[in-house]
Amino acid sequence: MRAICLHDKQQIAAFLGHEPARNVYLVGDLDDFFWPYTQWYGLEEAGELREVALIYAGTALPVLLALGDDPERMRALVHGIRHVLPHRLYAHVGAGVLPALAEHYHTQSHGEHAKMALVHPERLAGSDTSAAERLTPADLDAVQAFYRAAYPDGWFDPRMLETGQYFGVRHEGQLASIAGIHVYSPEYGVAAIGNVATRPELRGRGLATVATAALCRSLRERVSHIGLNVRADNAAAITCYTRLGFESVAVYDEFMLAGRTDGATH
Repeated sequence: MRAICLHDKQQIAAFLGHEPARNVYLVGDLDDFFWPYTQWYGLEEAGELREVALIYAGTALPVLLALGDDPERMRALVHGIRHVLPHRLYAHVGAGVLPALAEHYHTQSHGEHAKMALVHPERLAGSDTSAAERLTPADLDAVQAFYRAAYPDGWFDPRMLETGQYFGVRHEGQLASIAGIHVYSPEYGVAAIGNVATRPELRGRGLATVATAALCRSLRERVSHIGLNVRADNAAAITCYTRLGFESVAVYDEFMLAGRTDGATH
């Protein structure tokens, strides 16, 4: 087995296409919009691609996506690319992968997360989305003010408003809840929902459900696979997504990683 750099979109897409519902983030990052910020690596065995990992550099802190089916192989892949990993990064890793990183990084857990996929879209019909409106770049100032108040730790890329795949619900004239996307690729038929939030004082009214349902209906006109990531202990969000037709398809862990300088190991 050996770790190799990957540059062929078709090769990567063919490998990830076996599990499109689980790999919406990875598949979406093949889109021309995200591709310039990506570095792809694979584990090759007997001339065949066995695992794929991605370093995404389109955020302030690079993100490592190292999931996969086989913990031993993914651990071998991460070990094989450790010399190219940034000194500081955020990581999404599957079970058994952390030991390949812990020797070289201080690790801070950000909890177990679930990957959910929209597998029962018929449930969207039960949501009244008449209060939701499509947001555009003209709403940028209001959207940024909303996230500062409702989701200050979230990651919002203003360019994503240009896709038309952000929906908001207003209360007394102000944005009260928003549902948007982190990844969107009609070319590859995938979208990852993100930046779903409601102002603290208005939570518990089902506003996020309305915004998310409107978003999902819009996305289904352009893509085949819709997914999202959510903390495994966020019961309220999981209940909302389940009601709309999502199901958990995988679990993984998120970590903040900072390179070791003292030579210590776990």
